[in-house]
Amino acid sequence: MNKLFKIIIIAKFLLLVFVTNSYSASKTGQPSVYKVIMKKVELCTASTSVTSCEGAVVIGTGNKTVDIAAVGEGAVAAAYGDPALLPLGETYTHMRVTIDRKMTIKADITVPGVTAPCRTTTALSDSAYPDGLSGTEKYDTTPVVADDGTAAEADIYMKNDQMETCENAACSSTSDPNTVEYDQGIGSSTHQSTHAEGDTSDDHMMVYTLASPYTVALISPTVDISFGTENAIKAAEVGTDLCSFEPQEPIVTITIK
Repeated sequence: MNKLFKIIIIAKFLLLVFVTNSYSASKTGQPSVYKVIMKKVELCTASTSVTSCEGAVVIGTGNKTVDIAAVGEGAVAAAYGDPALLPLGETYTHMRVTIDRKMTIKADITVPGVTAPCRTTTALSDSAYPDGLSGTEKYDTTPVVADDGTAAEADIYMKNDQMETCENAACSSTSDPNTVEYDQGIGSSTHQSTHAEGDTSDDHMMVYTLASPYTVALISPTVDISFGTENAIKAAEVGTDLCSFEPQEPIVTITIK
């Protein structure tokens, strides 16, 4: 039986990084822009790890950019999904989501100890990497920006296990490697990808446990994915007048009804 799934993304976000570093001050905040590239959504009958999606059925595929932070609470940000053949009576307990590791973010956050508010700017994007975006630099290095700019959209990448932070805007020197931890079962996600040093994959997968199991019936369901982005980006002090940015895990609830 063909089922048309409408995956409704309701305010406001989709990502998750936890970075251990040595900087003296940092603060989380809510971005005004958070564009995520969704690649695939699957339903699972069970899951024990990010690579485990038992009875996987793809219900959405293809790159789609979604600015989840641009809509108000409860507003629909995007619809994502294709017809899927599901066996009548089958019960699904998990959803696996694949996204791109590149986020486009706009944020303005006041961090104690930094001269002016930390603002994302275009200086954080391609030109911030001395060797461009080739190889693994975008996943191994975190650029910094002066705290005197005007907030603008910037491309920020989810990092590999060992991440160096630029110590100046030109990134002519970097910090010792900091550990990037993608915690399992600590935030809203039950499992998620980890990225070893040197990883070149552009994909990040997350497994979420459904709010309640869904059993396929005759009535076509709607998949509601709701997010909270109040603390979805972290700005950190680098020196006294430079800032770095890292995405954080939001609150995610998935309901099929």
